[in-house]
Formats: sequence, structure tokens, C-alpha cells
Amino acid sequence: MGTELMQYSGGALECNGYLVAGPHGECVAIDAPAGFAAWTLKRLPEGMRLTHLLLTHQHFDHIQDAAALQRATGCSIHAGSPYDPELTLARNAQAWGIPEPEPFTVDDVIPSQDATLTLAGVTWQALRVPGHAPDSIAWYAAERGEVFTGDALFAGSVGRTDFPGGSARLLVESIKQKILTLDPHTVVHPGHGPGTHVGEELINNPCIPI
Repeated sequence: MGTELMQYSGGALECNGYLVAGPHGECVAIDAPAGFAAWTLKRLPEGMRLTHLLLTHQHFDHIQDAAALQRATGCSIHAGSPYDPELTLARNAQAWGIPEPEPFTVDDVIPSQDATLTLAGVTWQALRVPGHAPDSIAWYAAERGEVFTGDALFAGSVGRTDFPGGSARLLVESIKQKILTLDPHTVVHPGHGPGTHVGEELINNPCIPI
């Protein structure tokens, strides 16, 4: 692929989607915002396959292209819950003039406790971080020194907690216990906006009380 990580930003809410190249010609995607499927298919070089899609949660902006990506590549989808239209906030999307996401199949439902998966030659820890959404997962690749936090943790901020299933208390607890305990040099790839580091957020994020 020329690089081990590629980032896409698109859709009505400028959501981030990521491609991670594994060591054996397989790729893992994290989240699937609108436009991500076409973007991915153009950037997968000959001989490289997308085998897995990891969802940080099922809010509409993160799954708009999940069905299209699954259909085009045959990738397995891993998520914290089976597909559930209540989790997608489809009514909110329609109120904002955004098309309702196409349903998809979750092939692997992550258990309520943290789990470890080896996908495309990369070891992933699925860290449950509820608060923004009940099915939220931060995907941590320790050997890469990276964590994909979805809408739990941003650079200098945290996710909203006023959607159904949200909880400010749970979100702060999740971030402090599951993400800010990682190595401070760990690169944070959020669901929106620029990247950051665990150490930076531990010291300077104003939304997380010490």
C-alpha cells in the first residue's frame, strides 16, 4: 500500500475511516463513513485484500458504507453489538437530511468484556468504552502503538453523551480506565478530527477530570 496506515475523512459529519495494512497482503478497516467503500477500492493495490472491518460503534456516520464495503470485498464485520437500527440513530440522520444507513451483517459480536483478536496478522484488543454509545469499542494494536477510539476520545475533547444510551459518567470512567492507562506514546486515531497521543490527553484534555 506504500504505507501501513491510510486515513479517509468524509460524509456529512467528516467522519474518519482507516485502513491498516497487515503483514500478509490483508488489510483491516476501522469504521466506514460515507464514501469510504469507493475510496478503499481505489486504494487497495493488486494482491491486497480487505478482510476485516472493525466498528467503533454503530452511529450512522461511522457505518454509512459498511454494507457496501462488506458487499464489495466480502470482509467480516466485528462490532460490539449485532446490527441494530436503534443504535444507528437513523431518526437523527433523517432529521438532518442524511440517508438511513443500509443494514449489514455483524459476523463477530464482541463480548461485553474486553477481547483480543488476531486479524490480518495484527493483534487487536477490543476495549469496551461505553458512554458515547452503549456498543462503543476502542481498537488497540499494541505492537503498532496505536488505538482507534471512535467517538470516545478526541484531541482535546470527548464524545457527546446526550444520545440514547449515553452517559457522561460512564464515558469518563471508560476513557480513564481503558485508554489513558495505555503507554503515553500510543497514537490516538479518533473518529473525527486530528490524531493525538495518550500522554497528551492524559495531561491536557480539559474534559477528563484528574
